[in-house]
Amino acid sequence: METIDFYAKYAAEFRAAYTQSLVDTFNKSVGNYGWSSMRATLHAALIDEFVRRGIDISAIHDGKSTSFAHRVILSNEQDRLVIAE
Repeated sequence: METIDFYAKYAAEFRAAYTQSLVDTFNKSVGNYGWSSMRATLHAALIDEFVRRGIDISAIHDGKSTSFAHRVILSNEQDRLVIAE
């Protein structure tokens, strides 16, 4: 049986994606409170990619947990995520 490293798969996809695509992926999870290990893996890779790109994610992530309560937009001039109005 083949084992798939889903974190590595998601990380590679996110590394190749445009930043706006990452924001769109985040926003698709807003308000969805269902949980699974696969979603947790996707979210971990997504957050890690924002960090790798040097994007300030303090509006949604406190270093321990991530809030999916609000949609976000990318503030290009400050390279950070902000809560969408």
